[in-house]
Amino acid sequence: MTRNALSLVLCAVALAACSTDSANTSATAPPGSVTATLPPGGVYKGALKGSSADATLLMLFNGAAYLFYSGAGGTGLAGVAVAAHGAQAGNGRFTSDSAFDYRVGKASASAAVFSADFSHAPAVAATVADTDGAALAFSGRAAPMLDIAPSKANAGGLYSGRGMSLAGTTQTRITVAGDGYLAGSTTSGCIFRGTVAPHEGANAYDVSVTFGPAPCPLPDATVTGNAVLDGARLLVALPSPDRADVFLFDGRK
Repeated sequence: MTRNALSLVLCAVALAACSTDSANTSATAPPGSVTATLPPGGVYKGALKGSSADATLLMLFNGAAYLFYSGAGGTGLAGVAVAAHGAQAGNGRFTSDSAFDYRVGKASASAAVFSADFSHAPAVAATVADTDGAALAFSGRAAPMLDIAPSKANAGGLYSGRGMSLAGTTQTRITVAGDGYLAGSTTSGCIFRGTVAPHEGANAYDVSVTFGPAPCPLPDATVTGNAVLDGARLLVALPSPDRADVFLFDGRK
C-alpha cells in the first residue's frame, strides 16, 4: 500500500470514529431535554399585575436578579425581590429557588422562588412566590435605556431620596464622584461610604457600601449589591451579608 493510500484509509477511519461519537452523544441525550444557559442580562420596565405599581427588573449574567417594585398608586419604591444562583433553561425560563422578598415595613424578609419567562423577548413575565403565600407578578419589556452604556461619569452626581430597610424609611442623600467613590448620609444621623462601578454586560452598576454604627439601617456592616440608573433616578439594593435585611435607595439627581 502506498503512503498516499495509507493516509486516505487513516483519515476515513478517523472520520468514522467522529461520526460514531456524535451519533452516540445525540442518541443518549434525553428526548425533549432542555439545557441550562446563562440568564439574560438587562433592564426591563413594566408593572405589577393587578395594580398600578410600576416595577423594574434587573437581570445579571451571574444568576442574580432584582425586581424593584413601587407601592400601590406609584408611591415610590416599596420593596425589592432579590434572586441568587438562578439559571435559565433552553426554553427561555429563568428560575431561582434562592430568593428573598423584602417589603419595607415588614417584620422580616420572605424566602421566595423567583422565575421569569424570556421566551417572548423583548417581552418578559416574572413571578415571585413567597413561602408565606404572598406573590408578585411582573409584566414588562426591555427598557430603551439599554443603549446607554453605564460609566462612572454617568453615575456621578448628588442624589436625594429615600433610604429604606425592613425597619422603615429615612431621607437620604448620596454623592457619587466621577471616580466612583460614594458617600452618603441620612437625616437620622447615619453616615456611609463606598464605591460604584459599571457592571459588565448589563446596564447596571456594582455597589459596595460600609455603614457606620447605629442609627444606620445596617449598622457597621459592609454590603454589596447592584443599582439601576434610569435617567436621573437611581435605584439601589444592597442585601445584608446574611440576607435577612436589605438597604434600598430610591433617589434622583
